[in-house]
Amino acid sequence: MQDTDYIRRAIELARRGTALTSPGAMVGAVIVKDDAVVGEAFYTYDGIHHAETLALRQAGDAARGATVYTSLEPCAHAGRTPPCAQALIDAGVARVVSATEDPDPRVQGKGFAMLRAAGIPVESGVLSDEASRMNEAFLKYTRDKRPFGILKVAMTLDGKIATSNGESQWITSEESRAAVQGLRHSVDAVVTGSGTFLKDKPQLTDRTGLPRRRELLRVVLDRRERVEKTPGWLLIRGGFDLLFEELDKRQVQSFMLECGPDLAFSALENGIIDKIVAFVAPSILGGREVPAIGGAGIERLSDAIPLRDWTVTQGKTDITITAYVHGNH
Repeated sequence: MQDTDYIRRAIELARRGTALTSPGAMVGAVIVKDDAVVGEAFYTYDGIHHAETLALRQAGDAARGATVYTSLEPCAHAGRTPPCAQALIDAGVARVVSATEDPDPRVQGKGFAMLRAAGIPVESGVLSDEASRMNEAFLKYTRDKRPFGILKVAMTLDGKIATSNGESQWITSEESRAAVQGLRHSVDAVVTGSGTFLKDKPQLTDRTGLPRRRELLRVVLDRRERVEKTPGWLLIRGGFDLLFEELDKRQVQSFMLECGPDLAFSALENGIIDKIVAFVAPSILGGREVPAIGGAGIERLSDAIPLRDWTVTQGKTDITITAYVHGNH
């Protein structure tokens, strides 16, 4: 097996930490000696110990002279645990291969530097795009000090989210609805607007049945003071500044916006959305009502909100389009 194979395994392990690591990163580690895996592990926030330390424990004496593969740079600072880089040095590993550098200022190259200073060869950047995409919420939260925002849309081919009389359940397939549950499981919070909350009375819960460290935070953004306090919901009377203030208090690393067309456009216009996931059903409703994205709209093509890194996935019935909002917006 090649370095890429073992890094891919480290990323695969890291994904097991979905909903279990925030506000930290998902990290996986694999220790290989004589072409055999002698230790592997992944990080969870409540488990405290980092993936590298857990993998070293599993490897025991076999770690000496081994190659360590990590999805993220080993830490170089003492936080809740001692530095992982020092643990690797103490274990006598021969080489470290990593996918990405940790943007946390307490680390950010220092872990690699510590290893190199101890005479351990380090290679970084193996499958970095794949590892960065997996940890996109952590990277955004760490670098920009704000949560990663996802806009979810379920619509017909002509961009409608309901019929002319407001019927919207269900526009998309059961398969797409299951995928939405997976998205909810991956984020810390789900946000909707007062209009959607009052009209649809959505649950917006994580019904995957998978373990999560913190209960999904459900938020109603009520800019017109129309909603009464509701058990199980965080009611925010105000705009995006107040929303982010409240999310920051709770160390929310990522959120998903499930809302009506006007709030969706406002969120895009204000630059708080990083990724759009659109589930598109093979049907047409027509009419001028309830578009997926509403608001005042944009008058000039040159001012259109640019998207990048398109991917299209074909399901049994629907297609799923994932795109990232251009960083300059």
